Amino acid sequence: MLWCAISKVASSSWMYQFNRWAGVPREKIAQAARDMKALARMYYPVPTRADVEQIKQNVELPVIRFLLVRDPMDRFVSAYEDLIVRPQSDNYRNLRRFIFREVYGVDTPSGTENGTSAPVPSFSDFTEFVLRRTNVLDPHWNTYYNLCDPCFLQPTVIIKLETYDRDVAHLLQLANVTTGADNYDNARGNGNAFEGHRLNVNHHRASGDTLHRNTSTIDRLAELTKDQFERLYRRYELDFRLFQYDASHYFAMYGED
Repeated sequence: MLWCAISKVASSSWMYQFNRWAGVPREKIAQAARDMKALARMYYPVPTRADVEQIKQNVELPVIRFLLVRDPMDRFVSAYEDLIVRPQSDNYRNLRRFIFREVYGVDTPSGTENGTSAPVPSFSDFTEFVLRRTNVLDPHWNTYYNLCDPCFLQPTVIIKLETYDRDVAHLLQLANVTTGADNYDNARGNGNAFEGHRLNVNHHRASGDTLHRNTSTIDRLAELTKDQFERLYRRYELDFRLFQYDASHYFAMYGED
C-alpha cells in the first residue's frame, strides 16, 4: 500500500497502524507519540515522485494507493480548535502571537497581554491570517490538492471520514489485510469526533458524532463575515469539487443558494 498522508484526517491513527505493521512495539510508539512520523520513516522511506510514477506503471505488481479526506470546512475548524485553541507544542503557542502580529500589527491586541502566553486568536482572526498567506501553508490547513495531488497519485481508494468504516473495510479487503489492524486513540482532551480513529472496521460511530462535529463547524463559520467565508471557500473550492463535498448548506448560512 502507498498512503499519501494528510494532517487532520486521521493521520495519527494511520501512522500508529503502519508502525504496528512494521512490528514496532506499542511501548516504543507511545514513547514517540509526538513524532510517530519520524518513527515510521525508519521503516517506510518516503518515495520520490519518480518512484510513485514507477509504482503506477507496474501492472504486474499493483500497489494500492490511498488517501483520506473529510469535509474541508470540518478539517479547517479542527485545525483551529486543536492547534490554536488547544496547542500541544510551543510552535503553535508562539503562532498565536504571530497571528495577532499579522492581523493587528502587534504581538497581542491592546489589553489582552497576560504576561504568560498570548491569548487565543478568534476563529475570524485565524481565518484572516490563513487567507493572507498564500505561499507557505501549514500542512494542517494546506489544501488536499497541494498535499496529495490526486491527478498525479491516481488513488485506488479514497477514504472519507464520513464513511470511514465502510471505506477502510474496502481498502483492507483490496489489500488482502485480514489481521493486524490495531486500535489507537488520539487522546487530546475534547478533540473532535473524527480524531482518534480505530482501524478496527467494527468500530462504528454513532450518527450523533457526525451531527455534533458539523454543528461545531457551523458555529465557528458563523463567526465569519460573508466576505471571509467566501474567500475561505475559494481557498478550498477545488478540494470540495475534487472529492465531491457539498458546500450549499454553508452558503445558506449567508443567504446564498
